[in-house]
Amino acid sequence: MIKPSEILESITHLGYEIKSLRHANTGLVLYKFPSKMHNWEDCWTIDLETAKTGVSKYMQHMKKIKENLNKIL
Repeated sequence: MIKPSEILESITHLGYEIKSLRHANTGLVLYKFPSKMHNWEDCWTIDLETAKTGVSKYMQHMKKIKENLNKIL
């Protein structure tokens, strides 16, 4: 019988929700974060610090976009 992955409590970093789960086959905890390398699409990592760094970069990116929009408007 295949055991499903376990959804764990999310972690909030800089106001962004990092979702986490325990992978059913490996038992590893995975963290979902926006990845600059993948054009800000969500990716999974086993390293929480990598996820937090990705979130920090994403938040900086979004701040720059908002600042540029404010200049236009």
